[in-house]
Amino acid sequence: MSAPAKTGRRPVDQGSAGRQELWLAIKKVADHVTISAIVDLTGVNRTTVLRYLKALTAAGYLKFQPGPAGKANAWVLIKDVGHHAPRVRADGSAVTQGAITMQLWRAMTMLKEFSYVDLVQHASIEIPEATSKDYCKRLLAAGYLRVLVKADPSAARIARYRLIRASGPKAPQVQRVRQVFDPNTGTAYPSAGDTQ
Repeated sequence: MSAPAKTGRRPVDQGSAGRQELWLAIKKVADHVTISAIVDLTGVNRTTVLRYLKALTAAGYLKFQPGPAGKANAWVLIKDVGHHAPRVRADGSAVTQGAITMQLWRAMTMLKEFSYVDLVQHASIEIPEATSKDYCKRLLAAGYLRVLVKADPSAARIARYRLIRASGPKAPQVQRVRQVFDPNTGTAYPSAGDTQ
């Protein structure tokens, strides 16, 4: 008896080609983007490619050009924002998920030592302290941080950390399966544990 098919989003470390690969393919054929060209470059199915092209069009990154009779429709890249793929929803609005961890990670890489409060104060968006504290806890358990000063609630002292694994520009992602996935290296680290 075979196992039932799983539905829903797969963990990022088990995923196939994503929007980043689609974006890089779009940049390669920027003046004449077709669904077939992107499928050929990435191996992603046509429906997924079309969905992303429509989202980028709604967001103003691409311009749609209907093909003449019998020819494929095409798009032109009109807003190239560099290497990283725009994160947009189907309606063209920006995806904000992941922005918090990116802000926390960026602050960690800039500061020599820090507490979870320091990270919140250095962010350019509003981040709850509990979120910052949990991210530090998960990265500590996964081996990214070293404790410099232990927390002491009786003295109203919070923990201070140092980043010891600066693996790259992308923020490690805490997954529901109790691990941290590092998109810079493609490695997953266990993050279970209650060390502070």
